[in-house]
Amino acid sequence: MVSFNKWATAFAYLGLGVALRVQISVKDDDSSLLKGEVDGRVVLMFAPNGTDPLEDTDVTSTPNKMFGKDVFGFGAGGKGVLFSGGDDDDDEDDDVYGFPLAGLEDIPAGTYTVQAFLTPYDKATRSDGSVVYLKFPCGDGAPNINGVGSLLTSTVDVELHEEEEGEEQTINLAFDSVIPVSPFSGKEIGGCSQGNYADGPLLKYVKIRSEVLSRFWGRDMYVGANVLLPSGYDASDKETRYPVLYNQNHWTGGRGPYGYGTNAAFTTAWENGMINENKPTPKLIIVAFRHEAPYYDDSYGVNTANLGPYGDAINDELIPYIDSLFNTIAQPYARIQDGGSTGGWISAASLIFRPDLFGACFSSYPDSLDFHRHQDIALYTNKNAYKRPNGESIGSIRVYEDDNEVVLATVEQENHWELVFGTSSRSSLQWDIWNAVFGVQGLNGYPLEPWDKVTGEIFPEAVEYWKEMDLSHYIVSNWDGPKQLGRVLKDRIYIYVGSHDNYYLDGGVDAFEKAVNGKGGPGWANVTVLEGQTHGGNYQRRETWDYLHFVETWVQDHAPDGKTPLAWGRVAKSSARGNEFADVLARGGRGAALARQSKPTLELEHKVKCGVKVRATAGRWDPGVVLEAQWVVDGKSSGDAFVVKQGEVITYRPRTVKGKDLEVVLRVTGSKRGYVDETRKSEPLLVERRR
Repeated sequence: MVSFNKWATAFAYLGLGVALRVQISVKDDDSSLLKGEVDGRVVLMFAPNGTDPLEDTDVTSTPNKMFGKDVFGFGAGGKGVLFSGGDDDDDEDDDVYGFPLAGLEDIPAGTYTVQAFLTPYDKATRSDGSVVYLKFPCGDGAPNINGVGSLLTSTVDVELHEEEEGEEQTINLAFDSVIPVSPFSGKEIGGCSQGNYADGPLLKYVKIRSEVLSRFWGRDMYVGANVLLPSGYDASDKETRYPVLYNQNHWTGGRGPYGYGTNAAFTTAWENGMINENKPTPKLIIVAFRHEAPYYDDSYGVNTANLGPYGDAINDELIPYIDSLFNTIAQPYARIQDGGSTGGWISAASLIFRPDLFGACFSSYPDSLDFHRHQDIALYTNKNAYKRPNGESIGSIRVYEDDNEVVLATVEQENHWELVFGTSSRSSLQWDIWNAVFGVQGLNGYPLEPWDKVTGEIFPEAVEYWKEMDLSHYIVSNWDGPKQLGRVLKDRIYIYVGSHDNYYLDGGVDAFEKAVNGKGGPGWANVTVLEGQTHGGNYQRRETWDYLHFVETWVQDHAPDGKTPLAWGRVAKSSARGNEFADVLARGGRGAALARQSKPTLELEHKVKCGVKVRATAGRWDPGVVLEAQWVVDGKSSGDAFVVKQGEVITYRPRTVKGKDLEVVLRVTGSKRGYVDETRKSEPLLVERRR
């Protein structure tokens, strides 16, 4: 049985008809708050009276009414921003997106605490020529609101009341403070980028300027790591070397992996080197990466067309640097990937794309490994991301009560909630980062989204570009051939998920197992599904020390002198390496986006006789672009404009005035949210005059 909570019953409800305008500016044009003009995202919140609007902004529980709007050239000459309504189904000039209400006009009368926030964007020109406006995080983990450099207004208590028809109520707000960089005690390079922390006896902090990322983004870019050394580690003892467990996660800040520094019992045992009087701690170096990025609190650790070569930055720049500083065993059998959720996907992808570098992955409740089930969306076959074919809403977040599923938020609600915080996949939230990582660049420079974020309509042509990040598709497609993944990855992939995963990630694991074990036979990949378990915990829900000893034993068994050595021939060949950035960019960067486009075409070229039927198509456009066509004869519109679909063949039978040749052109205008409207014209066709 499935039930839905209060948010799952409707996207918006009608209020009491308050006609409302909110004018937001910068206090006294204060240049200390805003130097020059900026593009960015303004979020306006109405919270219950007397509460902090930031106290609860979660999609499953927020009591706030929240609205977001892009601003351009904000602050120039005192220029402010006006919120005067919003409707997710209309293309209004103000482009306001709201949650859980569609627009300001739907807010019920009452008393609210009101506050506004501005996330300023930086302009970035990437090496492929694409230009985007994004928030670059600064040691704050790329929050979706109120990050470093964000402006905010003071809170104001406002009573909204019912108005007589035609009257309006206006609220004036002014940005009067800015979120500063958090003080840091470390001496790492790069300032606040990726945080800046001071070393402890066993927890060390490493940060480098990435050459490949800096070249791609046209600005200094950094990646870092928190390196936890084992008890008894001696830097001068080069003979004693240690396996490395790469613990993938979200933004880790200055925290140590596995609760080191926050869990007193674990910290004490790790530092003493003894779990109890009879059992020593595992002798591992554990590394957690810091790679906050534009679009999210981590980069997903792979090369992508939207975020750049983070995979190369981590694997080819940062890891070798760590190996140069610490006494690691720099061989695949002693390099293990693990993590849960986002970290589960990163750890699996890191091994699958780099079997020459890593030995195994122990990946728990990973994000979708197979897009036949993207969470619970049948992405390859559904027509809509928000509804099943029978019209039922698709859940995104759930809990179980007495073994009955309770949906806390649907896919539709979570996507609409994200729209408050950013358009063009810039919310720094979950569905948007998947668009950025799994997809390619659109013609607008931002991620080519797989569906319309308002209506949920899936664009199959956009989904097709996701297949290189569909890990089961990637494995099966490269089972034989140069990469030989069927042989190279056998017995090295370990996946765990609970059957009641809160984010429906068990579906993607099930599809992955069917694909790869269907090809390689039972056990080719080791997949564990624990009945009734939810999202969280260590691999197979093992206790932490038991799990770390389990990893240590795997390394020992697969060492050159172990029980089942990891054959060097299965990991050393560079041909098994995937996710090469040059290929990623060629397939999904600016050049590929331009190559996808074409102008309208006429089947007949140059010259035709009067009365001949002309066949035409509207050209090639990005998926989701709505097209309006118009025949133009001798520079003037002929007939009414009409909607046309990509690939649709349209016809026109031009007729001339006696004694005069005519020139016929097909003019098509494309429009899409997040894109600038564009008009393209076919080559002209000469229609010979009637004799």
